[in-house]
Amino acid sequence: MLVVDSVTKVYPTLRTALDGVSFECGAGVFGLLGPNGAGKSTLLRILAGGLDFEAGRATLDGRWDVRRDPRAWRERLGLMPQSFDFVPHVSAREYLEQCALLSGQSTRALRPRMDELLERVGLADAARRRARDFSRGMKQRLAAAAAFLCHPRLVLLDEPTAGLDPRERVLFRELVTDLSADTVTILSTHIVPDIERCCDHLAVLARGRVLFCGPAAELAARAAGRTWDAPVATEAIAALERDRRIVRLMPEGESCRARVVGDPPEGAIAVEPTLEDGYILLANEDRQVIEASA
Repeated sequence: MLVVDSVTKVYPTLRTALDGVSFECGAGVFGLLGPNGAGKSTLLRILAGGLDFEAGRATLDGRWDVRRDPRAWRERLGLMPQSFDFVPHVSAREYLEQCALLSGQSTRALRPRMDELLERVGLADAARRRARDFSRGMKQRLAAAAAFLCHPRLVLLDEPTAGLDPRERVLFRELVTDLSADTVTILSTHIVPDIERCCDHLAVLARGRVLFCGPAAELAARAAGRTWDAPVATEAIAALERDRRIVRLMPEGESCRARVVGDPPEGAIAVEPTLEDGYILLANEDRQVIEASA
């Protein structure tokens, strides 16, 4: 169990990056969803032990504190950063061996685990190939194997599907779900379908604050009775979005059909809400609060 309690981070410029962030999550994949600049990467850096913070606590399994027990915390941590590359001429297996050495563990003891993970991520036949020559999807899968290599209790994945094609994204989601059965895994992203396919629970971050924390189904349900499918003329799209949020536009002859959240437009039909609808409605309500207080 990971417990994040009132974590606050203020940068020297006096910009508040995190403002009392709190949530709890157990084994499985927990989503951290929000737009770029929401504070997700700052929070992951704190949970990785690489950034100090002004207030609050983060504890793992009720025993380890990220601040008080930094060494023990890092020994139980797996990390997949958003940007990474591989040393030239190093094979996939050699990369995992280097990760084992850096963690202070025996490569010999971890060889069965390496074989298992290379098989599970679909790279067993490419284990001796240079990792730097892999496709983007293969590199992502190898990085995921490295994050889970040393049987961590906590794994942090920062925008793990960025740059992947649709097929690779589906494969990666299935892989992460499979590997996270006994591990607390935080999947941080701005891509709603990644959360929808992998996470039963999530926290939504915006401007360094938690706007929502709970079951994904609960966030979707917030848009029940407020999600619509409606015809809209091309020239009326701007006016439609002034009072509502457009989730999706679909061309239909010389006009469009719009999926919107908020008040029903003319000719609208109520539709079943999704996580994306609930998320966009939440973001719109937060925007309206900001505008009203400005």
